[in-house]
Amino acid sequence: MTEDDDIDEAAVQIATSGTKRKRLLILLLPVLIVVGISATLFYVLQRNNSNDTGEYNIVQYNKDNADNLTVFYDLPEITTSVRGHLDPHELRLKLNLELSSIEDLKIIEILAPKLTDVVIGHTVELSTDEVSGSTGLYWLKEELLYRLNLAAAPIKIKALNFSIFDLQK
Repeated sequence: MTEDDDIDEAAVQIATSGTKRKRLLILLLPVLIVVGISATLFYVLQRNNSNDTGEYNIVQYNKDNADNLTVFYDLPEITTSVRGHLDPHELRLKLNLELSSIEDLKIIEILAPKLTDVVIGHTVELSTDEVSGSTGLYWLKEELLYRLNLAAAPIKIKALNFSIFDLQK
């Protein structure tokens, strides 16, 4: 065998291996695309199904009177920074909204991101002196209830309860 024959054989082997790679790529590429799209759709749909913005409980005080129905809706936990004297502090809140009907609950679930934004927008403006002590907590609760009712209008939020109120340095 001469060098030219060796070069010709090597060229033929490279050409045939290239066509094998192309065939393999043509067969595997659609399969990989379908698997990738399927996995992405599964992840997105699974995330949408399990991503509840809050939880709710229904309480009926008097079974004879349907007007005494109270629905409690938990907003997701909110963590914001609050201005301190020297450095910012961290405020963790988890709010529980008291509603009067299940129909209100459906609308509040839709408005949950807006309500969370209202809470964050108000608490970021506060200082540690404004939220410390029982007086500060009372005024924060009243102001948040007022602002949440404005944001959720025409839905009436009867009361606002703190599940978590933690001010940390």
